[in-house]
Amino acid sequence: MKMQKSVSVVPLLLLLCLSVVGVTKGQGVEVTKAVEFKTENEVVTTPADGKTDGRTDSEPDLWAELRALRDMVVEQRVELAVTQSQLEDMKTQNSEMQFRLRTAENQVKLLKAEIQEGNVAFSVTLGVGGYYGGYYGPTSNTLVYKDILTNIGNHYNPTNGHFTAPVRGVYYFRIALFGIVERNSGIHCNLRTNGNVTLKAGLWEYIAKSQHHVANAASLLLEQGDVVDVQLGGTTIYDDHHKRNTFSGFLLFPV
Repeated sequence: MKMQKSVSVVPLLLLLCLSVVGVTKGQGVEVTKAVEFKTENEVVTTPADGKTDGRTDSEPDLWAELRALRDMVVEQRVELAVTQSQLEDMKTQNSEMQFRLRTAENQVKLLKAEIQEGNVAFSVTLGVGGYYGGYYGPTSNTLVYKDILTNIGNHYNPTNGHFTAPVRGVYYFRIALFGIVERNSGIHCNLRTNGNVTLKAGLWEYIAKSQHHVANAASLLLEQGDVVDVQLGGTTIYDDHHKRNTFSGFLLFPV
């Protein structure tokens, strides 16, 4: 039954198509009206010349897709230009950061050098027991402290007893003496800067033979290259394993 119904519908469709097609004549021009008919799945439109363009409504619109593709390419070009601009900005920022880093590294090196120059300290003793000066040796010689307890920076020279200032600054110095002093005698020494007496330390015994300790200290402003030493001042001192005679100094701060 279904097959008979479908067969009977076809002649009706043909008759319907023939009935709607008309030929209009005017001024020698023949125009045929477009006919639109449907199948089960699609709609086909015939143009006025009776020919179809071969495209159905279910087929994609190529021009629309091309326009969309063009717009996408333009958008990507814009994004690429923005990305390149951002990359250039990042390169500039990176160069600035590298410059700042190099500047900071140089400052750190300078600070380290200043700190190393500021690490100045020494403390020394005579190192050999016995008498010094008076009847036992030169009475006005430079004391050479050979036993080094501390010599940070190596600015004290144990071969000549000289301390040389590495930088301009304020230094603290202390000298200590010990002696077995006879009656009407004493112990005495001078702290000198570049050969000039800066301060003295000593005492005089009038009563009887006895043991004495004396000391003195000072803070001195020195220029780079100034030399400080200790001069025995015409008297006799004594030292032993207790290391009683000392010469010490350190940098308080550079100026």
